[in-house]
Amino acid sequence: MIMCTIRHMHAKKPTPAGDLHHRGDEPHLLRDIVRTHQVLMAGFSRGVGVPAARFALMRLLVNADRDIGIMDLARQLGVNAAAVTRQVQEMESEGLVRRRSDPRDKRRHYLKLTPKGLRLFGQIHDRTHELERKLSAVITAEEMAACSQTLAKVRALVEGC
Repeated sequence: MIMCTIRHMHAKKPTPAGDLHHRGDEPHLLRDIVRTHQVLMAGFSRGVGVPAARFALMRLLVNADRDIGIMDLARQLGVNAAAVTRQVQEMESEGLVRRRSDPRDKRRHYLKLTPKGLRLFGQIHDRTHELERKLSAVITAEEMAACSQTLAKVRALVEGC
């Protein structure tokens, strides 16, 4: 919906440059979400020891209830297949993931975490829980619930396009 709204805004007459800035104390929710995401992902990567993109890829592989290929992963992650391929190649060289050819179509490969990859994912997952505990020390349960509800509404709005 937000992207739909943004496309709709582009169809309108351009806004004069002087009108682009907020006046007063209006909230900047989208800016704050983006900034928080950037800081959180950088901190997450430092805290757990792997890039957030790798953890997201590993999470999809762990939770897959069927064979999953690079195109499926790229679609679910919202990135291009080349980015997933590069990440998979690195993970393969580290012994974290294994490819298996489709017996009916040799051009297609399915991915699975190796036992080493599963152990690493478990360790990272435990560290994410530590981060959650640190957050709960400075954010009340009510604040977390309100934040989660607000973010769910934002996701629903964007995914509704």
